[in-house]
Amino acid sequence: MALILQNREANNTMLSSTGRRGWVSSPDRKSRGTMDIIWPCLTALALVLWTMLHLNLPAPSDSNRTVICRRIRWLLVGLLAPELILMFSFAQFTSAQQSVEDMKNLDRSNWTRVHGFYADSGGFQLHVPNYNPFPITAKQVVYLTQHGYIDTPTITKREINDKSKANRETKVLAFIQTGWLVTKLIARAGQGLQITPYELTTVALLVCSFTTLILWWNKPLDVRAPTPIYLKDDLKLILDQSGEAARQCFTDTPLDFIESNIYWSRKAHASFLQFVLKWGFQTFPIDRIPNDRDYQPRNFKQNLYLVLPVSAFGTIHLAGYNLSLPTETEQMLWRVNSIIMVVTLFIHCVSELIGSWYSDFQLQSLELWGEYKKKMPSCLIFLGLGTIYFISRVILLVESVISLRNMPEVAYKEVSWTQYLPRL
Repeated sequence: MALILQNREANNTMLSSTGRRGWVSSPDRKSRGTMDIIWPCLTALALVLWTMLHLNLPAPSDSNRTVICRRIRWLLVGLLAPELILMFSFAQFTSAQQSVEDMKNLDRSNWTRVHGFYADSGGFQLHVPNYNPFPITAKQVVYLTQHGYIDTPTITKREINDKSKANRETKVLAFIQTGWLVTKLIARAGQGLQITPYELTTVALLVCSFTTLILWWNKPLDVRAPTPIYLKDDLKLILDQSGEAARQCFTDTPLDFIESNIYWSRKAHASFLQFVLKWGFQTFPIDRIPNDRDYQPRNFKQNLYLVLPVSAFGTIHLAGYNLSLPTETEQMLWRVNSIIMVVTLFIHCVSELIGSWYSDFQLQSLELWGEYKKKMPSCLIFLGLGTIYFISRVILLVESVISLRNMPEVAYKEVSWTQYLPRL
C-alpha cells in the first residue's frame, strides 16, 4: 500500500497548480469524468458483494420474501462491516475443514470440504421417529456416523454442487473486475495521479469481500431443500447412552451435547434466550442453522490468516492519510477516523491472537478472556470499542461519497498506459 500513500508536498503542489472541480463529464481519452470514477467501483463492489454472500439454507417455512429480506440485511452488513462476514466465513471454513479430517480418521475419504459446508449450512436434516426433523452440523454428522447411529451420507460432491446455484464464471468475473480496478489504482499511484477516497474505500471493501469469497468458494449457494438423514435408533436411547451432558436442557437441538453454543445470536444472556424461547421467536428445536457461527482458529497460522485481511481493511483507509478532500475539516475527519479504525482493529486482533494462544486454541472468540464480551460490566469494553469503530467506519464511508462533489483536477486525469510499454 506504500504506492497508494501519496506524498503531502507533491499533492499540495499539484493542488496549487491545477485547482479543484466539481462534477465532470467524460471529456476525452486522456481524462475521466465523475461517472468514470463511480461506475467501475460501484459495479466491482456490487458484483463481489452479491457473489461472495453464501447464506445457509432457509427454514422450510420461510417465504421468498423472508429469504430476500435476509439476503438484503446481510448485504448491508457486508457494506458496513465486511470484516464481520469475513469472520463468520472463516469460522465455517475451519469447521468444514475439520470435518474432512475427522471423516478421514473414520476412513470416509469421500467426505469433502463441500460436504462440510453443506452440513454446517443446514444441508442435512435429521429425521427422528415421533419428533420434528431438525438440521445437524458437520460435527454432529461425524459423531452420529462414528457411533453408528446413522449411515454415512451417500450424497456426492457433484450432487451437492448440482443443488447449488453458485456460478464459477461469475466468481471469475468478480476476480477480474477487482484485479483490474486494483491495477488501475496502483498505476495511478505510480504516475503520481490523485486517488479518490471513494476508490480507496472501494478497494478496502473489496479486499475483505473477496477474501470472504475465497473462503466460501466451495460452499453451496442458495440451496433450498435439505437432504434427509434417518436415525437408526430411538433418540432417547442415544441421549441415555451419551452421558450426563446429553440429558441437559438444550437450546438449539437435542444434539447440543455434541456441539452447542456456537452462534453469536445464541450467545446472548441466558434471560434473553429464555424470553426468545418462551414467546416463540425461535422454533424448538431450530428449523435452520444461523449464519453467524463464532470463529475458533485451530492454530496460530489460521489465526494469522484471519488477522491479515481484517487488519488490511483499516490499513488501506489509513493509506489515504494525505489524500486531498474538499475541506480541511473533512481531511481531519478522514485522518482521525482512519487512525481510530486502525487502533481499534489492532487492539481487537492482538487480544484475539493472544487469547487464542493462551487458551491453546480451544475456545471460540466470545469465550476468550473469561467470556468478558458476554458479561456486565466488562462487555462494555467490547461494545464501546465496537461502537467507536462503527461510527468511524460510517463517517469514512459517507465522506468517501460526498468528497466526489469537489476533487483536484489531477484526479480526473487518466492513466497513461503507454508509459508501461517497452521502448525499442
